[in-house]
Amino acid sequence: MTRESTDRARVPFALVGVVLLLGSVGYANTVALSASTGGTVAAESTLDRTEATARPAIRTATEEAARAAAAEPVTGPADTPAGDALNGSSPFRDALRLRIYGSVASALRTTEVDDGRTVGTAGLPAVNSTSELRDAIRRIDVRPAEDGTATTVTIRNVTIEARRDGRVVATARTDYVVTVAVPVLAMHERTLRYERRLNAGPLEGPGLGRQLTWRLTGVAEARGLAQYGGAPVRNVLTNRHVELSSNAAALREQRAVYGRADAEGRAGVVRATAEVGTTDLFGPAIRQGPAWTDTVLSASGDQSGAAGARSTPSPGSDGDLVVGVNRSADRAFAEFLAGDARRVADAAYRAEVTRTVRLAASDVGEAPEPEPPGRNWTLVADRRSNTVEVVDRTTRRRDDPREFLDATLTVRVRHAAVRTWLNGTRTRETRTTWTDVHEVRVRVSAEYRHPTHGPNRPVSPAFEPGGALGGSNLADVRDDALERLAGPERLRRVARDAPETGDDTETIVVSGDRPEELDDWVYADVAGLRERTRDVTVRVDRDAVAAGEANAPAALAAALRERRAALVDAPSRYDGASDRARVAARAAFLDGLIALLEDRAGTSDRRNDAFRDALEEAEVPLSERLDEVSEATAERVAPEPRPIGHGPAGPVVLTPDATPGYLTLTSVSPERTGASHRVGEVRPLAARNTNVFTVPSGDVADTVTDAVLPKRRTTSLRSAGLALRRANGTLGASGNRTLERRRDDLASEVRPSVRRVRTRADGTLDRRAGDRLSARDRSAALDAADREYPGLGERAVAMTNGSYADAVARETAERGSFSATERDRLAVRLRLSVTEEAGSERIAVPADVTNATVTTERRVGRELVHDAVESGTDRAAEEVRDRYAEGTFGPAVAGLPVAPAPGYWYATVNAWSVEVRGHYPEFAVEARTGSPDGAGTVVRYVRDGRPVRFDVDGDGAPERVGRNERVSFRTSTVVLVAVPAGKGGVGDVDGDADERSDGWPCPDASVPGCEREP
Repeated sequence: MTRESTDRARVPFALVGVVLLLGSVGYANTVALSASTGGTVAAESTLDRTEATARPAIRTATEEAARAAAAEPVTGPADTPAGDALNGSSPFRDALRLRIYGSVASALRTTEVDDGRTVGTAGLPAVNSTSELRDAIRRIDVRPAEDGTATTVTIRNVTIEARRDGRVVATARTDYVVTVAVPVLAMHERTLRYERRLNAGPLEGPGLGRQLTWRLTGVAEARGLAQYGGAPVRNVLTNRHVELSSNAAALREQRAVYGRADAEGRAGVVRATAEVGTTDLFGPAIRQGPAWTDTVLSASGDQSGAAGARSTPSPGSDGDLVVGVNRSADRAFAEFLAGDARRVADAAYRAEVTRTVRLAASDVGEAPEPEPPGRNWTLVADRRSNTVEVVDRTTRRRDDPREFLDATLTVRVRHAAVRTWLNGTRTRETRTTWTDVHEVRVRVSAEYRHPTHGPNRPVSPAFEPGGALGGSNLADVRDDALERLAGPERLRRVARDAPETGDDTETIVVSGDRPEELDDWVYADVAGLRERTRDVTVRVDRDAVAAGEANAPAALAAALRERRAALVDAPSRYDGASDRARVAARAAFLDGLIALLEDRAGTSDRRNDAFRDALEEAEVPLSERLDEVSEATAERVAPEPRPIGHGPAGPVVLTPDATPGYLTLTSVSPERTGASHRVGEVRPLAARNTNVFTVPSGDVADTVTDAVLPKRRTTSLRSAGLALRRANGTLGASGNRTLERRRDDLASEVRPSVRRVRTRADGTLDRRAGDRLSARDRSAALDAADREYPGLGERAVAMTNGSYADAVARETAERGSFSATERDRLAVRLRLSVTEEAGSERIAVPADVTNATVTTERRVGRELVHDAVESGTDRAAEEVRDRYAEGTFGPAVAGLPVAPAPGYWYATVNAWSVEVRGHYPEFAVEARTGSPDGAGTVVRYVRDGRPVRFDVDGDGAPERVGRNERVSFRTSTVVLVAVPAGKGGVGDVDGDADERSDGWPCPDASVPGCEREP
């Protein structure tokens, strides 16, 4: 070995020691790091496995909690620590979140991953206090998935831990989002929506109130028209109709909300419809059917009222009331005869005659200049005078009959001037003369004055014999006019004055002689127009009439204004003065009729206001918004059944399952409720319907009447007569002494009024036909009219509707010699005077006497029918019903006449205040969910009124969390009906004006809110 090599191989020992020390440290650290890394990886793996293992447990727990929340939904928090944790505005969602929290927490406590060395667990914090419960609720988020067929749940901050040898070696927090095929949110929200719609009033949007109004209005209108047509309908609207309509409306709302309706409820409505229909058709107080339909369709109102209704509904018609001018034409005609008739005729025979004076030409002489008699003379006075004379006259030929005179007169004016001169103390006069010549043209012509009535049209011929009636035709105006304006002396004076006064004009009115036949000719023409306008009608919406919104007189006035030109029917050229008189009379009559209707329109407005105020005072629902009620009842087509969406197993359908499906006004035993839990006897529905106008006179009706008539607490003669007639008919079938006594009391009150009306008719005959008829003849005519209406009640009614007056007019005409004009005039006067007296304040039948008779007759009639049915003899019952059907008993008076003035009646209205309250002892909603392979389960959401308890703190003992309130509702509405005038009107006539079911106002004290009822 060489040195060099020895040097290279030589290494210091100290350096070797350092290297060995550092290497040992590095090795040790490498070994330790390797051991640590291997432990962390294992813990993380455990965390991942635990998180994955917990997910199906969480999904299962969430689904179970959602199903439990559906089975026992919390609709109100309990007064407990658990209940305090819920948000009062959304207790169901908070309870659902709390259920999910507890269910997931419980499931996680049994979820564990163990690989032999490391154990993984997942969990949620325990909850004990209210604040911890609220924290737990905040950890859970729920929302409907997609279209509501599932529910998506987020569980926040789930703690996952890995333990080894009891020590936590790794920790993580994570959020879980799971979707479960349980449409619990949709089921709850749809049920809340259904409950809101059940409680909605008619003006609060779609719901039970609107549906109920629409259905009950249809029932009441049909039965009201049947009653008006003669059917023995004693109660137009009964609680059996309210029950049926409420259930049908509730099912309609189920279908609108869920897409389906309860099957048992549908079957119940079918059965109830048949039962109610059978009762309506064959019940002891009602007999309807095709015969009544025919009667209704051919019903015609009383034609006597001004603006009196005529209604002839036909299949397919809109059912509006057809209101005619009717008796208002008589009133306007009478006022025309008393006022405008003579004035209008005279105006047609008056002309404006004008005289014009014009200076046509002048030759004016010059006055000589003053010349003094000599030098130094001063003019101190100049006196003038003249002399005027007509020296010539030329008259032109007149081709126009309106030109009465066209003359030119020559006027000579001689002037003289006497002048006085002064010279010192001496005076002297000088005299000078000169002459002027003037041509003065004087014309006298006539023109018609602009007519006060009727259009201004040319008149030809005029101021010459001829025209429609011949005669002088204003030709006689010429002589009178010339005499007054241009007689010989007057003409000369005008001509002499003209040079000084200048041009001049003077107009006078001159009347011509009228033909003797003019009055009768004009009368006959206007009488024909009267009959034509009597038949002018307008269609008035029946609902608007019933709601106090229609104004028939205003509509008639507008129709006449629109047709005025056609009704006046003025020619383009009047055929003489008589033709102009005729047309002017037509126009004057029409203007008077329109003014009369407009005045009554104002009265009608006041009556409508009073009608609404009276209903409001009577606490009728929605009385201040009656017009909106009718507009809000338009029916919509019921929606087709439909699913709420599509889930894994296909369409998801929500199906209501109510117990009972059909809500009755009668009690339901526990066995019949069909509830899944034990309930006692329940009354699921309660109703009240009140007929407002049931007797001829009452506080509500009087309030309306007082708005258009003097305040008086009496019954109209018509109502008293109907009540008397009805009582007589009932007494013919039943010898009830109470009714007989009250009938006699009423007759004793009606008889003086009937005598008073007859006396008024006799007075009219005396004034209008006293020179043609003796007192004996008048009495005979009245007796004959009385025999046409032998019954006192029948005669009283005839006196109010004009038929008695027509009978008197016919009998009078047969006993005297009257021209056609005289007969017509007498008939009009009689119709007005008789009906006016029958409706006056002087006719006073006490309201209490009439009402007592009406109520007693209704009670006796009800007992009569009931006894006939109870007797078991079908024939006896049928005979009683036939007597009602044939009108043997006479119409039962009910309702409020719509009259803008006494005796002027065009419709009868009535109102029913309807309130309904109900609940379902158990209301469930079912939904079938599942997977695409067809496997599925049913989710059931149940509202049954039981308290809700579940374990919220994990101690195994359930806590009371909230209330599961029953589906309940209450709504109210007003039903309005209008029928044409005449007959007995419309309304409940069986004496039960305020019909309440046994359960009113609270069907079941267990329903929320019922315990607060008085």
